[in-house]
Amino acid sequence: MTTFHISTKFYPIRLNAFMRNEVELTIEIENTGKEPLWTQCEVAVPAAVSLAADKEVERGRINVGIVNPNEIMTKKCKIYGSAKSYPDVYSIKLTVYGFGKDAVIVAREDKTVELRCERIR
Repeated sequence: MTTFHISTKFYPIRLNAFMRNEVELTIEIENTGKEPLWTQCEVAVPAAVSLAADKEVERGRINVGIVNPNEIMTKKCKIYGSAKSYPDVYSIKLTVYGFGKDAVIVAREDKTVELRCERIR
């Protein structure tokens, strides 16, 4: 039973290879169930990019908040490139957890999105 619908977008649409830069990942989470859920989103990135500008962070968790039925909430996170970011297509794994009234995980949805990293000439 799917309780969440996840949609994403990047701005700008790609990272620049071999240099410090960033993209903003916008995550929209819709609760398609019948109960309000306290929602968190876990983000996992490959080692060539990071969730922090000044150190290597490959996994992070975003507290989205309480999402009521048929409501959409939006959160943003930044993904940083560095000199280690080579031209490739990186898989970003998102896992959304929904917690019920008794703080037990009642819903989970996984999604993998692709982030392009290209060399600028």
